Amino acid sequence: MSDLYDVIIIGAGPAGLAAAVYTGRARLNTLVLEKGMPGGQILLTDFVENYPGFPDGVIPFQLMDNFKRQAEKFGAKLGTDEVKEIHKKEKHWLVLGNRGEYLARTVIISTGSVYRKLGLPKEEELTGKGISYCATCDGAFFKDKEVGVIGEEIMPSQKHCS
Repeated sequence: MSDLYDVIIIGAGPAGLAAAVYTGRARLNTLVLEKGMPGGQILLTDFVENYPGFPDGVIPFQLMDNFKRQAEKFGAKLGTDEVKEIHKKEKHWLVLGNRGEYLARTVIISTGSVYRKLGLPKEEELTGKGISYCATCDGAFFKDKEVGVIGEEIMPSQKHCS
């Protein structure tokens, strides 16, 4: 069993790393666990034009590297592990990953989402280079171009923003 952390954040995308900046600044002993590379889905695109503070846009890797460095500057520790289970253990939370067990007073779950893939040939290779999963995010890249849209109709009572 590892040390007792004040906060364990599961997920190192924009939300998880932003939370780590705040918990670190509050001098809370923080561990961020990410199963892959810090950054999340934003790393699937080549260029981000709609993030506040970057009027000329920013390369996703640079943006997320800045998030990571800022979280670490305030003392957050980043670890690579895929969390499988979380259990209440007396007054604390036991976080079980593939590589270890972690104990925390508080757990923030910031795991993001996963796009539903179509299973097309070269879909992975073309993601962010013609295949997109977010019309709101990426629609401007396709202005004045012919596009195909694949999806399902959402009933008016089911519409929401994510």
